[in-house]
Amino acid sequence: MCIGTRRHSSSPPTPPYHQTMSSSDPAAYTEHFKQTLQALVDEDERLKPFFTLLQAVEEPNVDHQQGVLQAFADLQTSNEAAGHGPSKTADAKTGLHLFQLHPFHEMIQLGRQVEGDVLHVVHSLEPRNKQPTFSNWGKTVSYDPGYTLVIRTIYGVCEVVKWAAQKGKKVRVAGFRHTWGELYGAEGDVMIMFLPIESLTKLPYKQPPSDWKTELSGIEVVPSVAGRVPPPGHAFCKIMAGTTNDQLRQWSLNNKTWCIPFNVIMVEITFGGSNAPICHGSGFSSTTLSDIVVEVTYVDAHGELQVVNDPAELRAASGCFGLLGVVVSITLQLDAMGVAELVPVHTPLPLAIPPPKGYPVPKQVQSMIEKAKITEAQLEEARADFIRRCEEDYYLEWFWFPYQEHVWINTWNKYPMTPRDGDLKPYPGDGWLDGVKSQELQETAAQVVTSFFLWKDLPGYMQAWLFGVASMAAMPNITDPKKAIKTYVSEALHFRRGIQNFRCWDTEWEVPIPSTTEGKRDYTLIQRAWWDGISAMYAEAHDAPARIALEMRLTGDSNVILAPQRGNTFGTASIEVLTTLATPEPMWADFMQLVADKWTSYDSKGADGRPLLPRPHWAKQWNGLQVHGKSVKQYMKEDAFKEAFAEFRDTFGQIVTSRGCSVEETRSRFGNALMDDLAF
Repeated sequence: MCIGTRRHSSSPPTPPYHQTMSSSDPAAYTEHFKQTLQALVDEDERLKPFFTLLQAVEEPNVDHQQGVLQAFADLQTSNEAAGHGPSKTADAKTGLHLFQLHPFHEMIQLGRQVEGDVLHVVHSLEPRNKQPTFSNWGKTVSYDPGYTLVIRTIYGVCEVVKWAAQKGKKVRVAGFRHTWGELYGAEGDVMIMFLPIESLTKLPYKQPPSDWKTELSGIEVVPSVAGRVPPPGHAFCKIMAGTTNDQLRQWSLNNKTWCIPFNVIMVEITFGGSNAPICHGSGFSSTTLSDIVVEVTYVDAHGELQVVNDPAELRAASGCFGLLGVVVSITLQLDAMGVAELVPVHTPLPLAIPPPKGYPVPKQVQSMIEKAKITEAQLEEARADFIRRCEEDYYLEWFWFPYQEHVWINTWNKYPMTPRDGDLKPYPGDGWLDGVKSQELQETAAQVVTSFFLWKDLPGYMQAWLFGVASMAAMPNITDPKKAIKTYVSEALHFRRGIQNFRCWDTEWEVPIPSTTEGKRDYTLIQRAWWDGISAMYAEAHDAPARIALEMRLTGDSNVILAPQRGNTFGTASIEVLTTLATPEPMWADFMQLVADKWTSYDSKGADGRPLLPRPHWAKQWNGLQVHGKSVKQYMKEDAFKEAFAEFRDTFGQIVTSRGCSVEETRSRFGNALMDDLAF
């Protein structure tokens, strides 16, 4: 394909926005978007590869592999030629080099003999243009650690902590760095990792080299914990903190005996990383990952190995944000391997999760209802189907991609494994349209495209629509239950691969679900939260600040002290919006506030009459927001977590003092400014 040059210096013209976008006809939206894309291509031929991508989206059953690969290559070439976006040259010059520890004499001189156990990440002498040496995955946090270490052994962790104590330094751990908030270290701290830095930070993701040896990744079934044996149909499994979700997934697939009952979707994340901020999966029968922890092993402020397996202490230690020390392993209670039957489906937006009766739907949605001649009886039938899914299905998740006419519903059930299920295929498999390699390519392409220097010239609504079209085309649509995808639960939990390759921003709230006067789950609250998200996105359609998706998973209660789901007897609507890093930051901040206002406005009460308070997901974006007229941190301290923080402090103190440390020295070694402010 010939890459053209820009004909004019001004930004590309677009058809009048309000003239078409004020229309409530969805078909007019689609036609307008295509006309806008054509106008942009007429102005600058370097955007022409987008038509190739659009054709592939509109013809999902045709093999467009070569054309799509060429389109991505052309976009990347234009991007690098203009000096923007991810560049192979820039990626190669990270300014970081790995050296064996031997030249790092200071630690050795202080008596810490750890050669071979620790690698020191040293900055090159080349000018770095004052770029911080640490940046998280979402590019929301950056700072300069004093030392950056890759540790291979438990002994190495202990020795590094002892050395840090001698130096008066704090120690924090960072894995794949998916947390968007300020839960990392600070300037001058010691930052440690358990995997090679290239695997943790470079995109597209590559697994550690085959010769990488470490004690801090591994999986082992253990017969008992503190004299307790697992319940029937379960197993206790010790997982080292540097173990990735993909390693456990592969272990489960190979053994076909035990699997984690629920998990985050992403496979490029360590168990230390998903456990610390109390992450969750999906389904009303699920809790949080921290709830299934039966033992935590960590290195304390004295550099000594400690174990927590008392159920009362685990309520704090299993979701502790790294404040107790450096966690080196967690032991989880796994389920017997099960079989998942997936029937994901594209459903018209008004019928996926119908709005509550009397809800003022956006005019664009009202037009969809009228155009499709959807009747009140059909809406009622869809409400009943939504409730049936919630009450019968094991896994519960809905995606709406911006301004699309359909929702992707991914709810499924699981069944006990039988001898006939011993040779089920992995999922997603290796097909071109929907296999693992394809999904990894799609996510990599999304990163390339959204960092393409001309992408930001596209109007926000255009970016959102193009992304939505591509996303829906990539999602399976199985309308015949007889053609359900049968795979293992451990595979179904990670239905989407390559997410690591596409950076994004994400804000999520855990909204408590109240009960009805009859003592049953109030599904209208779930419907309202979903439609409040949709309404917010349509209200800001001109700028389209949420350019990736609205996503909702329904989860259960939690017994972990600082879990956002704690106390939600009838479940939690875990609802989030995501956008690309091409979105202007002030615009995204305003939109986060808009949805926070909506999702924290519900006057829900528990059976005891106490307010049910929404709480943010610890690892997502929420800092800087306002809730009920006060800062979100003030809201968390005075309302949402007031009693929980007090209980956490007490339990935390009992854990560390009973093991020979003090709260003060533990905080001075592993503390974090944000959690110090909130919890202590």
